Amino acid sequence: MTRSVVITGIGVVLPNTDTLDDLWGYQEANRSLITPTSEYLNGTVVNESLLEGNLSPRMWKKLDSFTRYALIAAQRAMGDAALDMAVVDKERCGVFVGNTFGGWKFTEVELRHLHCEGPRMVSPFQATSWFPAAPQGQITILHQIKGFSKTYMADRASSLISVASAANMIRQGRLDVAIAGGTESTNTDFIKAALAPLASYEAGSPWPASIPPEAYGFLVSEGAVFLILEERDRAAARNASVYAEVRGFATCNAPCEPDCYSTEPTSVIRVMRAVLGGTQPDLVLPDACGLAEVDAAEVVALREVCPQSVTMIPKMKYGHTFGAEGALDVAYACLMFRKGKTVPASYKLRTAPGALEPAEGPVRTILINGRSLGGAISSLYLSKGD
Repeated sequence: MTRSVVITGIGVVLPNTDTLDDLWGYQEANRSLITPTSEYLNGTVVNESLLEGNLSPRMWKKLDSFTRYALIAAQRAMGDAALDMAVVDKERCGVFVGNTFGGWKFTEVELRHLHCEGPRMVSPFQATSWFPAAPQGQITILHQIKGFSKTYMADRASSLISVASAANMIRQGRLDVAIAGGTESTNTDFIKAALAPLASYEAGSPWPASIPPEAYGFLVSEGAVFLILEERDRAAARNASVYAEVRGFATCNAPCEPDCYSTEPTSVIRVMRAVLGGTQPDLVLPDACGLAEVDAAEVVALREVCPQSVTMIPKMKYGHTFGAEGALDVAYACLMFRKGKTVPASYKLRTAPGALEPAEGPVRTILINGRSLGGAISSLYLSKGD
């Protein structure tokens, strides 16, 4: 018998956002958090100084920012789920993390030490702080988790895949509980330089003052979002409050250059149809890349597969969080299920189906799309948890 998988907890570390009330409240405030972060980049940045008390000084010193974010967000998700790790079977609990860049903030400093002062001045923690699987390792060590765990690197689809993989392990009976999500730190000179050509508006032109930043463009953010996934009967047995059920997932790879996004709609249509099976979701949270040709392909797919569904982009309050992006969309979906209305976002994917105004009333099914450089396309299907 196939086991049902539900989401029972959410934890966030995002720019100006520490709680779920913050996450929803910034949507209701209807004001943009987007600011210039470099000459040609716009987005949002986490103020790390406000987080220091969440970890011991020793732990803080040896970790890169993206791992700090992950540890704090995962702990908050456990708290939201009222999950007592003391009674969880550690052999049947896993950690699934999405990440894109690894720990470049830590690495930039240590590379400077290496080249300016020599190898003896490089931190001994460099070897364990930079690699993308560091958050997975630190979470499992801190909470003594021994079940199947994995880290995924798939650009902005990373944590959509990590959540789907966690659900699949529970569905197969290999795990009962999973901590799944993603994390990213982008506020480094190296990453900003790497993203500038992709993120620049119209091949490097300064941002037009007449265009609101959230209305167009590849916006760059950072942070972490983690979720607690459980087998439904286990969650019910401990009287856990359920946000959503993970109904299905599909993914494929559309051929394209490794440093580009696919601009053909056929693969997007195929993936969406595979996960929906002919149904129409109440709401779609699209990939919404922010690059005109890439978004145009997704709009074609939305018109073809989900012509009656509303589309909204709440994540653009922050910008692209890369490894955390899919999990952020899942968090918004969970809150919409809980509150019984769509998020009060003031913008949506240009020329896509649906309306701008928030809608009161039941939101029972939500489809989430995610894409990555190199052509990966993924869709996760959620339903209300009751």
